[in-house]
Amino acid sequence: MKVAVILPNYNHAAFIAQALEGILSQTYQNWQLWIVDDGSTDDSWAIIERYRDRDARIVAERFPRNRGILAAVPRLFELCSGDLLCAAAADDYISNPRYFEFAVAALQRFPQAAAAFARAELVDGDHDDRPLGSMGCYLPTRGARAAVKDDATGVLMQFIPPREALTRFVSHHMFIPGCSVIWRRACMPEFDILDEALGPQGDYFYFHALAALHGAVFIDTPVVVARVSEKTYNGTATDEDYFRRHALVEKKLRALALPYATDERLWGQFRTATIASRTAEFHQRRLFKTLRGFCDSVPPSELQMFPPESAAFVARMQDECARLETRLNSQIEWARQIFNEVAGPAESLPLGCESGPRPWLRPVAEFFLSLGKILGKTFTGLGNWLWQV
Repeated sequence: MKVAVILPNYNHAAFIAQALEGILSQTYQNWQLWIVDDGSTDDSWAIIERYRDRDARIVAERFPRNRGILAAVPRLFELCSGDLLCAAAADDYISNPRYFEFAVAALQRFPQAAAAFARAELVDGDHDDRPLGSMGCYLPTRGARAAVKDDATGVLMQFIPPREALTRFVSHHMFIPGCSVIWRRACMPEFDILDEALGPQGDYFYFHALAALHGAVFIDTPVVVARVSEKTYNGTATDEDYFRRHALVEKKLRALALPYATDERLWGQFRTATIASRTAEFHQRRLFKTLRGFCDSVPPSELQMFPPESAAFVARMQDECARLETRLNSQIEWARQIFNEVAGPAESLPLGCESGPRPWLRPVAEFFLSLGKILGKTFTGLGNWLWQV
């Protein structure tokens, strides 16, 4: 199986050599790389030429002027050929030399799957690549088929059936990162990956729609390092842009000709999870509850003994909690109205009702999942187990 790698570039001379080295380091050798330089004005093209001369599998083309991603990516699709597709980014890099090997093995083992995806480690591209955590996950429903260890590669792989893929995606318990997924090209013509109305959420819809139709394989290991920047299209999106695009994702998912029936509650789950994620609702409410709990725990007789400034601070905390909670509630209601306007009415579910652990276990599960991002699989595994108890 040949892996077609496509790489658009615009003024990423500082990073593109690292991206190319990650591809060249792959143990799986049956790949070819197509690069379109989108009229860069830095040293990108000289670096690209140097690597093209070094390896015949690299094909490069240069636009004489900057035309944008909506021109570069279609041109890459015209140029490339292969059974599988990996869409690389010039400012990210493959950190695991067995990435292609893992993905090919997964798609050979599960021929019904449209894609294989793994975890990506996030770094702050604006502040010296400071670690930020990871993305790319699958938290299965209770009773789902367990992951299997692939004999050839030694990694855990888990096939996610189509219905399960949709169910876990809408509740934010499955996420397929664009930087760490490899697709079967035979499945790809079903949708337009460059839907201008979806903006940066185009690939987000595309990946999860194909998984909802055909299923996907989760490979439980990090393979890519992705740089996050506030200067990117996603990073500069307003809340309104974010909610409107996600509402359009929901609308398009609803329109899919799925081979199974869906519960209307799915879309309420999607809205609840999407809004909660953007607003950090869970953590904000936990903050308000903690602060109020402290204020309420101080007996009036003790409060009278506080210095005036400290007593005034306690009173201000109570007032600020009320003000900020009102603002949060207004933001959530405004977001729901956007979803209703774009995607039609749907029942919104209370936070935490969509799925996951019992409410009292949720903070514990999230703590161990967060710890796992730093300290490794043991803590991630414990967090996943608590999530399903």
